[in-house]
Amino acid sequence: MGEILKLINFPLLISSAIGFIVLWLVLKKTLFGAVLNVVDERRDSIEQAFREVDEARQDVARMKADYEAHLAQIQAEAQSKLQESLDRGKQMAEQIRIEAEQQREKLLAKTQEDIQREKEKAVAELREAAVSLSFDISNRVLKDGLDRGQHDKLVAGFIDDLKRLN
Repeated sequence: MGEILKLINFPLLISSAIGFIVLWLVLKKTLFGAVLNVVDERRDSIEQAFREVDEARQDVARMKADYEAHLAQIQAEAQSKLQESLDRGKQMAEQIRIEAEQQREKLLAKTQEDIQREKEKAVAELREAAVSLSFDISNRVLKDGLDRGQHDKLVAGFIDDLKRLN
């Protein structure tokens, strides 16, 4: 240990330590303050950038939520309008069906009336023809004084006349 102490130059060590302390104090006053200010500013700018990124992320999340809500609202409106259109179409189809049914009923009633009128007309014409034929037969019978053979011929002619009317 004594040998180690002989190797150490105490005045040089003390002057070097004083120089180091003076240099340290000078650097602390001049350089360290500026460097620490730059580091602090850089740290603050990085923190600000992180805050801005977080805010932007929140804005994006909020805009995405707004977009999804708006999209859901548009889809709901579209579904509502589609359902409304379907309901209107069903109502129109039902109304058309009812109107067609009413027209069919009217047409059926009119047709039945026409058939009844034509039937009555045909029956009237048939009666007229029967009366006319009866009158003709009576006329011939009274005029000619018929026997059995002539009577059969007259009835056969009457039947032929009826067939022609049908």
